[in-house]
Amino acid sequence: MRQVNLIGVYGSNSNRRALVRLANGSYKKVKVGDRLDGGRVAAIGTSELRYVKSGRSVTLTMPRG
Repeated sequence: MRQVNLIGVYGSNSNRRALVRLANGSYKKVKVGDRLDGGRVAAIGTSELRYVKSGRSVTLTMPRG
């Protein structure tokens, strides 16, 4: 659990937001363009979040449950 996790995605297709659990245990609500874990949120889908960190694309997916 010492990493960034996607908790949930909400909002309409044109105004999508996500709830993310950070490595320190805190939670953060983000939208496209916000800073996250030293990178910038590029896209939020129905069950995933993509952000660019140090020139690499990182994809967070919803946990199965």
